[in-house]
This record gives sequence, C-alpha cells and structure tokens, in this order.
Amino acid sequence: MAAQTQSISIPRGRRFNHLAQRLTLALLMLGALLVIFPFVWMFLGSFKDLPESNRFPPTIVPEVWHPDNYLKAWLAPPGTLGRYLRNSAIIAVVGSTVQTLICALAAYAFSRLRFPGRNVLFMLVLATTMVPGEITLIPNFVTIRRFPLLGGNDLWGDGGSGLYNTYAAMILPSLAGAFNIFLLRQAFLTVPNEFWEAAQLDGCGSFGYLWRILAPLTMAAMFTVTIFSFISRWNGLLWPLIITRSEAIRPVQVAMIYYQSEYATDFGPMMAASLIATAPIIVLYVLVQRQFIAGIANTGLKG
Repeated sequence: MAAQTQSISIPRGRRFNHLAQRLTLALLMLGALLVIFPFVWMFLGSFKDLPESNRFPPTIVPEVWHPDNYLKAWLAPPGTLGRYLRNSAIIAVVGSTVQTLICALAAYAFSRLRFPGRNVLFMLVLATTMVPGEITLIPNFVTIRRFPLLGGNDLWGDGGSGLYNTYAAMILPSLAGAFNIFLLRQAFLTVPNEFWEAAQLDGCGSFGYLWRILAPLTMAAMFTVTIFSFISRWNGLLWPLIITRSEAIRPVQVAMIYYQSEYATDFGPMMAASLIATAPIIVLYVLVQRQFIAGIANTGLKG
C-alpha cells in the first residue's frame, strides 16, 4: 500500500512542477508583451497619416503605409533631426564618461580609504537621492549663470552669462550621482583585500590599484553605471530646455515639439522621430546586455 501511494504521489508532484513552470512561462511572456507593445505600436504608428492616426477606434496595422513619414520626421526640426541627435550624442557620451570616472573615484574613497567621518559623509551622499531633482533646478541654474571668469563673468560671477547656453551647462550638473557611487562602492567592496595587499607589495598606489585591478574586476558594474548615465542624459528634456536658448546645441528630446502645432499633432512623423531617437538606446543595450545584467546581478550588498 505504501509503495502504491509513493508511485501515485510522484507523478502528482511532477504534474504540479510542470504546471508551475507553464504558469511562470506564461507570466513572463505576458510581461514581455507588455514591454514590447509600446515599441510595436510606435513602429506601426510611424507609417500612418494624420487622419488615420486620429481615428477612433484606432487601427493597429496601417491601412495605407506612409514611409515618407521618416523623411518628414528628419526634415521637420530646424537643421534636421540629425543635428539634435548629434547634440544628444555629445552630451550623453561625454557626460556618462566623466560621470563614471568621478563616481569611480568617489566610490573608491568610500570603499578603500580610511578617513574620519567616512561613513557619515557616505550617508549624506546617499541622502541626496531623496531630494527631488526639481528642487535643484533653480540652484543649478544660478550656479551655471554665475560661473566665475566664464561667459563674460568676473571673479564674483557678475557681468555675463557664465556657462548658460553651452554643452558644459547640460553636462556639469549631476556628474556625481549618489546611486552610481553606491553601486560602484558595493562592487569595489566585493573585491578581496588580498588584492590590495599584493598590489602594495608590487609598489602600486591607490590610483594604480583602482585603474589596473579594481576597474577590470568590476567592469560589469562600470558598464552599468555608464549605461544608466547615458540613458539619463539621452532622455534629458527639462534641464536642457531651461539652460539653453539656441537650437544648435539642444538635444533630440527638445526636437519633439516640432511635430505638433497649435491645432493638431502629426503623430506619424512624431512616432517616426521617436523611433529614431530610441534606436541608439536599444542598440546600446543589445551590445552590452551581458555586462549590464552581470553588473546588476553581481554587485553585492557588502558594507
């Protein structure tokens, strides 16, 4: 009787596990569809004309395909959409590179150096993540406009415009991100102290240890910080709109205003421009997805 009960319970357990796997797979597929649907809708919408875009109920597949929307999207902004893409590339590449370097230096100090008040200072840095970005807009604007000895300003920041309406004005604020510092600090703490002791025996200083040993060992976390910074700057809209007045240096997100008028929004070219602006982010993630996932998964919570 016991043998019969055992022979029956095993298939039931296997059926339960099989059902759980199917349910998990179905939930994952549903989540994937929810994530992919906006991109599919944007792609299909980029081929619709204005009447079909405003139709209700909406059509999913265009009745008449209009590939000329991409040409309209490219030519609509002043100087073409390419100029805005170039500006976004400059801001995102330079800003993310410099931010990664600064955050790596700060993270190294908080993880490896010993100095009075280190933990208190680190807690203050983490506390800045609780401050909404909108609160810092006015202080950052005043700082940029009154930057001394630049843009016609004197030593006290008077007489000129400082760094207003420059690439530097869009890059300098938020170079030291608290979350990025935290992420790199946790990654650096996962490296055993024996590496530092061995490096000291070879005559390696702090900078050499950081760039020759820590950075290669935590390259996944470095990639993650760079990607986060790149996406944040590529998608920037409010701050570039406030701190610039020339269309020649504004990023691609600002160009989206040229696809709408006082009375109507031409969703076809707007969807095409949005797809063009999103493509670099998608390509970047496809190229570095392994490093990005490893940086999130392998960054420990030691400390």
